[in-house]
Amino acid sequence: MAERPPLRQLETDLLTAGQLSVEDIKTLAADGVKTLIFNRPDGESEDQPAMSELQKTAEDLGMQWVHQPVISGQVTAEQGAEFGKLYAEAPKPVVAFCRTGARCGCLWALSQKGRKSGDELVASLQKAGFDMPDFFKRLTS
Repeated sequence: MAERPPLRQLETDLLTAGQLSVEDIKTLAADGVKTLIFNRPDGESEDQPAMSELQKTAEDLGMQWVHQPVISGQVTAEQGAEFGKLYAEAPKPVVAFCRTGARCGCLWALSQKGRKSGDELVASLQKAGFDMPDFFKRLTS
């Protein structure tokens, strides 16, 4: 059985993860997660589970499912603002996921730009285990 992708904590009630499976979603539901935000386009890679199956599993377990597809390496400030709105309105706790979790971390950081300094955001991302030097430069410039 595949091991669940590591969860990285960005807020008290916001975690990010890499690609989740149906089994991962069942575990997260049992752990009390209320919302999943999926930040990957459906069919982005051949080894990716079908979004319809993941969404059905989540909804059958009473979780809220949100799909905000973002292309890796092309995260915009507008998408960050949208992520912030989706997260603010979502039942908590929330797990945002994509291929590795990095896109979700970028979206969260961009959603916080008006509230925290670039250095604070970089420190939060690093504390959560992200290492994204090019994105860090974007936050602090």
